[in-house]
Amino acid sequence: MNNQYIVKPNLDGSSFLLPGNKTGFVLVHGFTATTTEVRALAEKLHQQGYTVSAPLLPGHDSHPDDLNAVKWQDWYQEVCNAAHVLRETCDQVWLGGESMGALLCLQVAAEFPDVAGLMLFSPALVVRNIRWAYLLQFFKKYLDKSHKKDDTDWKGYNVYPLRGAIQLRKLQKEVTRSMPKVTQPTLIVISKADKTVSLETGEKIFGSISSQQKELIVMENSPHVMLLGNESEQVFAYAERFFNHNSVSLS
Repeated sequence: MNNQYIVKPNLDGSSFLLPGNKTGFVLVHGFTATTTEVRALAEKLHQQGYTVSAPLLPGHDSHPDDLNAVKWQDWYQEVCNAAHVLRETCDQVWLGGESMGALLCLQVAAEFPDVAGLMLFSPALVVRNIRWAYLLQFFKKYLDKSHKKDDTDWKGYNVYPLRGAIQLRKLQKEVTRSMPKVTQPTLIVISKADKTVSLETGEKIFGSISSQQKELIVMENSPHVMLLGNESEQVFAYAERFFNHNSVSLS
């Protein structure tokens, strides 16, 4: 593997499964990222006894050309597969995702009502400037983002593969159509400091899903990768509270 395109290649960004009790969580990373993005939340949940699965999405943690070669349906199927595996041993399965991962969780929940609940962090339903990807793909394969500094334990590509970004755009459109079918308890967490996703995105999701139990939380200073940001412990506390109030009773 050529690691010149990967930020912090020393970190483990592979798929992982943390076995626990009969309550399961599938945690899904975002576009260009790896499972390092959700590992801190996974470990927090596992410490509380839960089973946690974090799949590495196709085209990630290898080479940007691989991400340019996949379809959004490939990412979707990977999340479906992870949820299906957990259903074999767990009585309830929740989905949690950051950025594009949150969109995949929404799409799976819209198609599979047996998903118990959703936790959506910085959901990338509307991303600034992504519309330019379609035009730019005819001139270059990647858009450089190496100028962006990341002091967190984040592993992923230092470029945006443009054909992959077009697939993200297609996923956004599909999720927009599917959101009214989402009825599960849903937590949405966005941030005023997010330079990728606007506050209006959270409001749009909140108003579009059909869930009776739903909550929109606005952080003050979290970056887009809020699960690794300076307010991550507060985000984890909100997630734990929402789960405790809305989880299925197994007694």
